[in-house]
This record gives sequence, C-alpha cells and structure tokens, in this order.
Amino acid sequence: MEGQLATNQIGEKMILTLFHGTTANNAKSIVENGFETGTKSNWKVKSKPNFVYLSSAYAPFYAMAAGGDKLALIKCKVSSKNIYPEDDFLMIALGKNVYSQEELDEVDFEKYKYLANQSLRFMGNVAAKPEDVRVIGMREFSGRMLVMVCDPVISPMNFKIMGGYYKRLSEHIFKTGEFKTFDRRNGIC
Repeated sequence: MEGQLATNQIGEKMILTLFHGTTANNAKSIVENGFETGTKSNWKVKSKPNFVYLSSAYAPFYAMAAGGDKLALIKCKVSSKNIYPEDDFLMIALGKNVYSQEELDEVDFEKYKYLANQSLRFMGNVAAKPEDVRVIGMREFSGRMLVMVCDPVISPMNFKIMGGYYKRLSEHIFKTGEFKTFDRRNGIC
C-alpha cells in the first residue's frame, strides 16, 4: 500500500513508500550520505529542523521548487510508527492557514505525532526523522516544462481532488524519468 493510510484495516503499523523531491545534485548526495536536515530551505517559512519531508503526491513540485532543470525523485521507505504530520497540515489543523516562522517554531511535533496518519491521508505529505528514512532508489529527470503537468496548490482540498493524479505522476516520473508521456486525461480522482 504505497502512500496510503499509515495503518492497515486492523490498525497494524506499515512500511510506507513515499517520495522526496529535490535537485539531482542534492539527490546524489542523499543517496551517498543520507539525508541532512536544515541545510537549505525553499520557502519563506523554513520547515522544522531535524525532519525530512516525504510525499505520496507532491514530490515533483518540491523538486521543481528546489530549482534548476536537473531534478530528482528519491523513493523512500519509512515505518508508519516513525512519521509526523507535515508543517502545513499541522498548522491548518491548529487553525492557522497562514503562519509565521515563530508560530511554527513553537510547535512541538512530538505532541502532534498522532496526526501523522491524517496528514498523509488528507494532504499527501508527512515528516520523518532522517535516521528513520531508508532510501530505496533515485530517478533524475528534467524539470523543463514540468509546470505544464505539475503546478499544484498544496492543500487538503487540492489533495482531495487531484491527489490521485499527482500520485500517478510521481510514480510515472520515478519509473520513466520523464513526464511527457504521462496520461493527463484522467486527472481528477
């Protein structure tokens, strides 16, 4: 069950397969040396330090945000017992659709770990500690024209409507190393 709920129907923990999107150079370093956190941020509000961010759907977009034309998806495995809610999902759950660096810094992820399953289910994204994430593969691809098939607003509503499309796109890019042959006709889930 890739990128789905973090427990099976009887509540057992599962191993999840998710993606991390970044530049090709960063991906090579991650494959060789493992994840390093807090080294760079693509966003105005920096993500929580000491966490790696994984997605079932939006990794190509995160790769695009990292910059450049040479991008990569890193396929990872992580136990559902080791995931945390992603920043944006958690802040929305706390009633803050827009938040500052100071507000995010005040949040203790350990306190809200129980929301990780919902973060994956409703947003498609989770966080995990680097030591809990196992890299199982990496695929480089050109980001040129990716915006033609991948320019999401990352939110629970977008994931509800387009999550399946972005999951299929992520899998397609990882399998083929390109997105031009991706069948976009069945975009809405």
